[in-house]
Amino acid sequence: MAFALLIGCTPNPRYRVGGQEQPVPELKERSGYTTNDYIRLGTIMNSYLGKPYRGRSKYEEGVDCSSYTRRVFKEFDGRSIPRTVAEQYQTGQAVHRRELMFGDLVFFRTVRDRVAHVGIYSGDGEFIHASTSQGVMISNLSEEYWAGRYAGARRILYKDSPGRYGRPER
Repeated sequence: MAFALLIGCTPNPRYRVGGQEQPVPELKERSGYTTNDYIRLGTIMNSYLGKPYRGRSKYEEGVDCSSYTRRVFKEFDGRSIPRTVAEQYQTGQAVHRRELMFGDLVFFRTVRDRVAHVGIYSGDGEFIHASTSQGVMISNLSEEYWAGRYAGARRILYKDSPGRYGRPER
């Protein structure tokens, strides 16, 4: 029994390479947001889960994918991002899939070869988005449907950066 307890206390090997401690990679640019800010953003993102897609409910106002992202960031810090998916795809800084961070916008080619869907990356390969069939939900980037349609990502969370979408409206 004591042996089992000791195994549970050993360091997790995925944080080591060749037995050497590896430092957590520093961000090239810090966002300027605190952990509490990210917790608040996550709470806002999650508060929409289950909300119907626009036009799918006569009892509750729904959202489409781009209005979901707009509402979340407006509620988070007053930030105004463009209305359409195509415009949002031109916003912020391009991010490689391996460097995705919580709060990044992720885009998909769902209509022919056109970028027509957006969600917000929530970590661990998952993103929250407004699905036409199920409303606001969590999906995984590795799901066959999304993996084959992934178009790219944009980072818009820069608290102190200049630019139209970098600063919240006050």
